[in-house]
Amino acid sequence: MNKLMFALLLTPALAFAQSGDSASRIKPREKPADSAPANLVTFTPFTELQPFPAPPAHACVQPPVAKAFASQKEADAFNAALNNYQACVKNYVTVNTAAANAHAEAANKAVAEANAYIAEINSKFSSTNKQ
Repeated sequence: MNKLMFALLLTPALAFAQSGDSASRIKPREKPADSAPANLVTFTPFTELQPFPAPPAHACVQPPVAKAFASQKEADAFNAALNNYQACVKNYVTVNTAAANAHAEAANKAVAEANAYIAEINSKFSSTNKQ
């Protein structure tokens, strides 16, 4: 099995080595222009953002519910565990709501910035066309 895998891995390398002198067929790349013309607008190309991953599920542990408590001590322990569970869920909701609000605020800011930029362009072109 190892000999077969070695042969399969080595075959492309041998095929390339036997294909002849490829160095003489490689064309040199053309060098890019040193500077762009003064009237050329340069820009950063659009790169699509990927959505943020969903937040992980909460790790809050629900205390087991008993039909009846044998003692006041068991009832108190259940109430303490229940309070911890409620605090954990409340913290999870608070943290994720704050993150969602921050994302919404950033998106709204981007929209407002884009709208202001487009309005500026429209006002410049509309004043140029009227003259």
